[in-house]
Amino acid sequence: MTGQGERGVTIGGNANVSGQIATGDNVTQNQQINAGPAADLAEALANVERLLEAHTAELAEPGRARRDLADIREEAEAGDDADPERMEGALARLGRRVAGVAVLTEAVRQLAVTAGIG
Repeated sequence: MTGQGERGVTIGGNANVSGQIATGDNVTQNQQINAGPAADLAEALANVERLLEAHTAELAEPGRARRDLADIREEAEAGDDADPERMEGALARLGRRVAGVAVLTEAVRQLAVTAGIG
C-alpha cells in the first residue's frame, strides 16, 4: 500500500495470474465461469439439431423437442438478457423427450454442460 486508504495488489517474480483480482472496501466482484465460449455453444446446438433430424422417427414428440431446442437457442443468443431458468426448463424437457435415444441424450447433456447448466 502506498498510503492510507489506498489499496492495491502487487505481484512480483514469475507469477502468472489468471482471473480477476479486486481490492478495496466493500468490493463486489462478479465473474461468470459457467458459460462456454459462443462458438462451442453454437456447435453444441447445431449438433443436437442435426441429431434431432436424424432420429426424428425414434422420438414420440419430435416437434416439441424442436421447440425446446428453439427455446434454448433463443436464450443462448439473448446474451446478458438470457433467462437461465427458462433455459434450464427447456433443457430438462428436451432431455426427457430424447431419453430413448442414447446419442441424443448425450448430445443434450453436452449442450447443458457447454451452456453452463449441467
